[in-house]
Amino acid sequence: MANVDHFDPSEMETEELIPSNETPESAYRPDTIGDPEGSEERDKQVAIVLPDFFYRRYKLDDAGNPTFNEIVVSQIMEVFDAKYGTEQSHSDDKAEDYFNSQVEQVVDGFSQLLEVDPQTTGINALQLATRTWAEFASVAYEYKDSISTIKEDQEIPDWLIDREDKMVQLGRKARMLSAFLNKMDDKFGLKDVEISRFRVQQAVENRLQRLAEWNYNQHADKSGAVTSKTITNQTASAMFDNA
Repeated sequence: MANVDHFDPSEMETEELIPSNETPESAYRPDTIGDPEGSEERDKQVAIVLPDFFYRRYKLDDAGNPTFNEIVVSQIMEVFDAKYGTEQSHSDDKAEDYFNSQVEQVVDGFSQLLEVDPQTTGINALQLATRTWAEFASVAYEYKDSISTIKEDQEIPDWLIDREDKMVQLGRKARMLSAFLNKMDDKFGLKDVEISRFRVQQAVENRLQRLAEWNYNQHADKSGAVTSKTITNQTASAMFDNA
């Protein structure tokens, strides 16, 4: 008589448990049984809503991260090409003399730093000039681009008035640093102190990247209060040309 309480695995029909070479269709489907709501949420694409102005100067990469727009970079570099090497404009001889005296003051100040490691001092000065030219070209582009959206004789917003003043002052500073470098050309012990267009473009891209990330995080609103000042396209063009 057989013992029914005894279990012998050898009496069972078994198969060797080895993984299949084919991936079952179920592996491609989300786990809708175990977590139907969570699966649905994970399967959704996140919708990103940004103000229109963001896409005017920046963009999102394939991963949805904010980054600079290569077209804008190219347009800024066109401004740099047009402005670099130009002379600072002056309203009169007194203003010109003041500009030249400031250049000499910058030369005198940096000259005191040349007793030790003049090469590093020269590199730092060159980096400062490079960043300043990048900032000037960028702000000049932004000013011209913003002005183009304002109708003839329309009141100009306060923030754009400030941008205009910053553009002019940065142009003055950039040319002052260029004049200073020309005077110190043989004092730093460097091969040359010529500002590199490639490095200016790198500085432009870095600036735009920071702004893209900031605007993305802040969802900045560009609406601003207006002042009683009015502007015409001819006036704005003259300001840009003289910057």
